[in-house]
Amino acid sequence: MKIHYAQCWEDPYVLTSALQITPDDDVVSIASGGDNSFALMLHNPRSLTAVDMNPAQIHLVELKIRAIQQLDYKDFIGFIGARPCCNRLQLYSRLKPYLSREAREYWDRQNENLITGIIHCGKFEHYFSIFRRIVLPLIHDQKTVQQLLSASSFEEQRNLYEKVWNNRRWRWLFRLFFSRFLLGHVGRRPSYFRYVSVENIGDELLKRTRRGLTEIPIQSNPFIEYILTGRYRDLEIAHPYLRESNFHFLKENLGRMRFFCGGLDEYLRGLEPRSLSKFNLSDIFEYMSESDFEKTVREIERVSRRDTKLAFWTLLVPRTVSPALMDRIDPDTSVSEKLFSTDRTFFYRSFEVWRINRKEAPPEPVTKADDYLRVKG
Repeated sequence: MKIHYAQCWEDPYVLTSALQITPDDDVVSIASGGDNSFALMLHNPRSLTAVDMNPAQIHLVELKIRAIQQLDYKDFIGFIGARPCCNRLQLYSRLKPYLSREAREYWDRQNENLITGIIHCGKFEHYFSIFRRIVLPLIHDQKTVQQLLSASSFEEQRNLYEKVWNNRRWRWLFRLFFSRFLLGHVGRRPSYFRYVSVENIGDELLKRTRRGLTEIPIQSNPFIEYILTGRYRDLEIAHPYLRESNFHFLKENLGRMRFFCGGLDEYLRGLEPRSLSKFNLSDIFEYMSESDFEKTVREIERVSRRDTKLAFWTLLVPRTVSPALMDRIDPDTSVSEKLFSTDRTFFYRSFEVWRINRKEAPPEPVTKADDYLRVKG
């Protein structure tokens, strides 16, 4: 049981702009590293349930929550690994009494990850660490990396990329490291590519990375900064839960978050119709067959209220509304495309915002007895 994602690798600002959370919303959010669920909680929904099939991901989110609740801001960002800290195990000992039994048993066996900082402990983060420590130095030195990260305009970014960064060694080693084989075995899992038809994943991701390095402001992109350096210089532009200005609200309100360890379908089947109004679905449709995808969307439609919104990303597997559901689900193409053009997580294929158009049941015919009762009432 391993943590696959210690952080969320989807842009929280794109997500929150799409879903427009209000205090009347009941939300389901794929847990992953918890970061985007925290971003949604900052908009104060009536309820939010974080769902994940992997118990380790739930234990990670729980530990982050307890750290926010029990530590001051300085100790919190040090403990999780966003800033240097020399006493993470001592801080963990303060958090242990507040963890569930399952989470405590899990983290008691994770001293190395605790010492390193829990935002760095995922398989995906480890994959980027290998790239940063072993592959990138074979291509560019630290001076060149910092020069790119300090570019102050699109023109400067493009010039640096085309004239300095995009050399043969960069292209060759990038394609090799981000190939289907290495990405599947070292960064993710081979099963994640079961429904992928893209032949050369390295080539496709190289094209998207060019966009990320030349068409999105690099100084305000914490995702690129973390991939290239393993840290965040400015927590004000990183995930919103890392901002000091948001810390007190989260400390007071994260206790309202609920967890469900299991599949999304399993969670939805336990709900009554019209239970939810907003969905953060990360990129989970990427890993479903077409038939399972349609069954899940039908279940989402069943538990949705009128004008419910769902948001998700696609990486290598496109997903569209099936003809059988087109009368009930509207892809908001204009919003999706506008938000995707600003998405700082540059490696996705698309960002999708869909609306559930649940039609209200027509009123029942009024009988004479009904007329009588209404008049008397």
